[in-house]
Amino acid sequence: MNPATGEPASPPTHEALWPSDLFDKGIGWVILARFKAKGQRVQAGIFLVDVQCLGVKLAFYEDCHREDYLHRIRGHYQSDFPMVPAEPACARKLVEQAVHYAQNLGFAPHPDYKLGARVFGGINAADCPLRFTFGKDGKPFYFRGPRETEAQATAIVRQLEKRCGPGNYDYIMALGDGEQLT
Repeated sequence: MNPATGEPASPPTHEALWPSDLFDKGIGWVILARFKAKGQRVQAGIFLVDVQCLGVKLAFYEDCHREDYLHRIRGHYQSDFPMVPAEPACARKLVEQAVHYAQNLGFAPHPDYKLGARVFGGINAADCPLRFTFGKDGKPFYFRGPRETEAQATAIVRQLEKRCGPGNYDYIMALGDGEQLT
């Protein structure tokens, strides 16, 4: 109940979650959900955000019933990753700025980013007072992920060299036999 009007409180229109340690780890899942049909339907954008280099590495879009969202999506990510609630405007700002940072380095977001970004409707990123700093120690930092092949990782480092110049980025890249190149 809304104490001022005595009317039932309206359900939230959006919710957002992100890792509490995103900028320490450099990568993590960001969930932004939009509630429709009086909160019974949920449209969710799920983004794997690399704040140090590549922006949105993976993106998914889900349109499902509220219970399905609560258990299959939110429940899964919260049980597997330490996540905290975030302001939806800040989640949108973070995701969009991560994409912009990566694009300036020559990296496009995941092909499903635009589909996942459909949930941004009704959220104004300018309402977020937080400032985000991308990269690590003032420059891009690439850490090869488990889904990136050696050839993809080499291409990413070459792109950083081309865009940033020698010494203006850092990387850690495990090679095929477990050897690390830094």
